[in-house]
Amino acid sequence: MGSSKNALCTRAIVALGNPYRTDDGAGIALLRLLRGDGLRVMSDGHNSQNPSSPIAHHPSQVDLIEAVHDGVRLAEAMRGYGRVLIVDAAPWLPVGGVRRYSLQEFPARAGYFHGVGLRAALDALKLAGEEVPEVEVLAIGVPADPPFGEGLSPEVEAALPRALEEVERWLKS
Repeated sequence: MGSSKNALCTRAIVALGNPYRTDDGAGIALLRLLRGDGLRVMSDGHNSQNPSSPIAHHPSQVDLIEAVHDGVRLAEAMRGYGRVLIVDAAPWLPVGGVRRYSLQEFPARAGYFHGVGLRAALDALKLAGEEVPEVEVLAIGVPADPPFGEGLSPEVEAALPRALEEVERWLKS
């Protein structure tokens, strides 16, 4: 995954989750919407332009990474980026809620998070002399135990426009 990274890209959006567990795939669903907004997708090189999208006109390249990883693999995938936005389902938020956190303020009760060892893995990279990116987490509220199946519930699907607005704010910051 990291070997195809464009050296010019300084930012990445990493979506975590399982699209086969309904709302747990909220991060993946958001990433797939972003693909249509003209951002370069790291995994397949797809580059469609949607002229009506404000995100498509952002001046810097952004890699979009679809992943389900533990903390160490996720930290390795983020090497070489200056800023990373991780998008994931959040059962501690109200269903359909959207909230952006810096990694430092990420709630301790969110320990289930795919990156349980992410902070420790990033610390290990730093100790090894690697540059560590600025990491933020965009959380989308989902039910505590999403059932198996494809597609999002209406409440979580309705949160995607607010999540896209948060991505746009992150890109402008």
